[in-house]
Amino acid sequence: MATLREYLNAKIKSKGSTLAKEKAKAKKYKSISAAKKAGALYYTNKAGKVMAAVFAEDLKKPISKLAPKKSGKPKARPKPVSEAVFVERENTKMRAEEKAAYEKKLLEAMNALGITAKTRKARGFDPMNLAGPKKKTPAKKKSNIK
Repeated sequence: MATLREYLNAKIKSKGSTLAKEKAKAKKYKSISAAKKAGALYYTNKAGKVMAAVFAEDLKKPISKLAPKKSGKPKARPKPVSEAVFVERENTKMRAEEKAAYEKKLLEAMNALGITAKTRKARGFDPMNLAGPKKKTPAKKKSNIK
């Protein structure tokens, strides 16, 4: 047998609601039976007072049937090695292979044009020669005049 407070608290908890939300619904219902049919926990009587919509038979039920079962501490699941890890590893491997193939093609193109690795590092590689030839500025002569 439960008290009125225990019953209402268990019902509110099982609904996942709050006391304020449940009491706000009370103004919709003018009788206990109307509130019960709608599943509300409160109703408004003729005087305008918010009352609990509970029958005596409801209080005779054990609380364990009213409240949801409490679950224990959640167990940590082992983290499975997902396929995404393997896919990422494979993509990384593929990217490395693609990069090596690109570098190989780049070296072949540079050798065909006669560009050395030293000049490539100095001014970058332009396989289509879009930048045009590099302009050389005349070196300033140092004068001996003091």
